[in-house]
Order: sequence, then C-alpha cells, then structure tokens
Amino acid sequence: MRREKLQGVLEMAGAICHEINQPLQTILGYSTLFEDNESISPGDLLEIKKQAIRIGDITRRLSNITRYKTLEYPGDTRIIDIWGSGPD
Repeated sequence: MRREKLQGVLEMAGAICHEINQPLQTILGYSTLFEDNESISPGDLLEIKKQAIRIGDITRRLSNITRYKTLEYPGDTRIIDIWGSGPD
C-alpha cells in the first residue's frame, strides 16, 4: 500500500511540475524582455526573477521525491513533505 501511495505521489508531482514549469518559463522570459522598460524598477524585476527561480526549485524538489513522507499542516491535515521526501 505504501508503494502505491508513493507511485501516486510521484505521478502527481510529475504532472504538477510539467504544468507549472510551462508558465514559469514564460514569466522568466517576459521579465527579461522588461529589463529595458523604465516603468518597472530593476529591483521589482529582480524580485520577479527570484520568485520564479524559487518556484523552479520547488518543482525540482517535487520531481526528486523518492519516498513518501508527510507532515502536519494546520486544520488537522497532513501534506507531503517535499523537503524531506527527496534523496538523502
């Protein structure tokens, strides 16, 4: 049963990563195009890029899940621990 749960987690993680990475690449591309736009501050563009890269890091973690580990979450719920479910 644990193996089936892990397989379900891996399949869901793969789908999420694929779907999130598509618009993420667009965001990064457009943020580069706006570098010459004076109405957007360089600091704001940098923050957009930093957060987009952060999302990319999260999707990479999701892609590298190798075991099923959960943690408690508010509302009497458990969620997958993406930071603790990857390779050692």
